Amino acid sequence: MIPKESAIENQALFERIRLISNPKRFKIIELTQENQLSITELSSKLKLAYNKCADYVKMLEQLRLIQKNKMGKEVRIRSKVKLSKNKIELG
Repeated sequence: MIPKESAIENQALFERIRLISNPKRFKIIELTQENQLSITELSSKLKLAYNKCADYVKMLEQLRLIQKNKMGKEVRIRSKVKLSKNKIELG
């Protein structure tokens, strides 16, 4: 546990950074920068079980790092995070 005098001041930002520090979740952000992908497409590209991929998407959505768009019966995922070589812009 973090002592009170060294507690994190911006807990929300810390949680967002912690969440994308996982390589698979970071890759979801990368893959959905330019293209909207379904969870099925993401799980295939990541070689990840559909359920695990859906869990990761839900985590990212809860912290507003991605956006879900419904197209007919299909849900498409789009990143709200802007990545460049030297910078991350959280939406």
